[in-house]
Amino acid sequence: MLRTVLPALVACAALSLGAAEAKRDAAVVEKYIRSCVGEAGLREIAAREGGGDFLRRFFSDRDWMEQFAGSGPWSRNPYKGVNECSELASKALSALDLLVWNDRNDFIGTRLGRNIATALALSHGHDFHPEKLVGIMELYREWAQDGTLLGISRSYDVREWREVLGFGQNAELDVASLDWIHDFAYLPPERYGGLCWACHYRTFNCFGFTVHGPDYYMPWRHRMNTQELRYRVGGVCGALSKFGSHGAEAHGLRSFTAGQPGHCAYLVRNPGENAWQVAYSVTGHTSPHDSLGGFGITAIEEQDRYYSNPNRMAAEYLRWQGRWEESMRKCPGNWCAAVAWFSALRERSAPKEEFDRWAKAVLDTFSDSPAQGWQLYLEYMKRLTARDAKLAAAKLALAAMKESRAKTAETPNWEDIALRPLGDMFKGDEEALWGVFEAALDGQAGTPTFFRQTVAWGADRLMGTGEPARRFLSIVSRCAEKYHAGLDYNAMVLKASQGGDVAMFRQVCSLMRRLAPGDFPRKVGEGWPKKAYGGELLSAEGMLRTSSTCGWDRPSNYMTALVADDFGNVNSFHTDSEDAPWGMVVLPGPCSVTGIVVANTPGQNSGRQPPITIWTSEDGTDFREVYSSDRNELEWKCQPARPVKAKYIKVGRTPGVMKNFFHLRKILVYGKKLY
Repeated sequence: MLRTVLPALVACAALSLGAAEAKRDAAVVEKYIRSCVGEAGLREIAAREGGGDFLRRFFSDRDWMEQFAGSGPWSRNPYKGVNECSELASKALSALDLLVWNDRNDFIGTRLGRNIATALALSHGHDFHPEKLVGIMELYREWAQDGTLLGISRSYDVREWREVLGFGQNAELDVASLDWIHDFAYLPPERYGGLCWACHYRTFNCFGFTVHGPDYYMPWRHRMNTQELRYRVGGVCGALSKFGSHGAEAHGLRSFTAGQPGHCAYLVRNPGENAWQVAYSVTGHTSPHDSLGGFGITAIEEQDRYYSNPNRMAAEYLRWQGRWEESMRKCPGNWCAAVAWFSALRERSAPKEEFDRWAKAVLDTFSDSPAQGWQLYLEYMKRLTARDAKLAAAKLALAAMKESRAKTAETPNWEDIALRPLGDMFKGDEEALWGVFEAALDGQAGTPTFFRQTVAWGADRLMGTGEPARRFLSIVSRCAEKYHAGLDYNAMVLKASQGGDVAMFRQVCSLMRRLAPGDFPRKVGEGWPKKAYGGELLSAEGMLRTSSTCGWDRPSNYMTALVADDFGNVNSFHTDSEDAPWGMVVLPGPCSVTGIVVANTPGQNSGRQPPITIWTSEDGTDFREVYSSDRNELEWKCQPARPVKAKYIKVGRTPGVMKNFFHLRKILVYGKKLY
């Protein structure tokens, strides 16, 4: 039975302290908790039946206080300020008192029970109804006692239990659903990543109602809980990810649901590898829900490094005393200390010099934690008003915060972390963007992925055609040769191709052949003739354009379509699924075309291409058909009755036949130059 709160006539109980210690003085953490909870919150707890006993018990246990205060931010949005943090701290301690009062068999007297209760109170003291909190606590007590929690969970501290009990998008989570999925999904730890596929991926139920409407589960709600509905009726991305994640959490496995571009996913902490793994993921970079102040999987992994550092608790004690800079320098990656210091500076309108000192501490201590460090540093940059000061600050950060070489569950997204925010900040200032681009290349040279992602961002944002393209290639070439760094040639080739810049296309391909010959396919056969149809091979000096690109497209292979060398069955390009896709050779100037050879992709997907049509054009606008075939051939050969004057030779599937992908090995153009 839930406790009834007694009238406020009950006096606040006297709270005693244990003996102070030299380094981990209980008085320090108690003072911090009291300041966050506030005297009003403490009086409210003490006024309840048994509340005074709880407070005495809690404040006499240094380890309990440390776990309560040192497991991550109170607030999910720490930048909102101290008041919200205090409100959440008060609600968390009040919820912990509630769980202690309703504890059965003194489960909270054990380390496991205490950590579960504390984590549950911190994670959901502000948003779960008291009956729900107590019901979930009772489930975990039963599972701990009957041995159905994973053994590794017994070693978790409160922060790790908060990752178990976060429940991601939890609006639909109820006690019955959690109990049901616990009984349903008792699996080895490594198999929870596939638990989501126990559900049917189904958009419409058997009555034709869409999953995106309110009536999808309606016919069965009176007899099934939410998780059973997902299992028996089905669902789509969000339902499946919650099913898998909650199933893992119901057995003590750390997990997060996570957003995707247009999808949902979830993460599971693999105890065998002691690392996060993306369980159900579609495309793009995940953004975990309820990650205790983190931003993406990269930030979660950065937090793990901070909390596993042996200096972490010493840093927490410095933070609780308000010695924030010392705390940050004691243990790198100290998110809570950085936020507390920044909030204090902002609340008292500190002078710029003090914010500069804070920014330097961030750069020094988040040097290998860029996902969190940039989120902090961007708050500082927003306070700068002068353009030159902002640009100088950006360059400092780009040089200081680098990609960690630690193993990650998913490739960090440098564009999301820093480049896109900086691009938005300097929008319309092209010279500043060039400065950001060059500083990012210099700063991230030699990193596993950030350097290539910087090249891709620059190609998309700055490369263009003409002088910008030449400037881009000059900067990239210098950095690549200076630092022996790999480049994202796919992005550069695609940008040159889409921009119609034949010279830049060929320069990028030449750079790739010189600096990264391994990125170019190997020759496997004799190839095609360099002279045929009464002319020479013209396409080798041209450029390839396509109607679209997709995940299977590799623009760094575009050049293979144009030259005589045989690279085996490598697709030179791969369009998206379209009704009328095409690949087009753009020659450097007008030519007299005497022959065209189109090599198909052999194998099961060769039938995607026909019926094909070949068109030519002098200006890239007015095209005329010179060849067509509805046969599925390994090669289509076109020899016009008379030479055709053209600069553009387009090969595509005849429009109006079907919607599908389109890919070829070769588009070889023969003839004579007219330029």
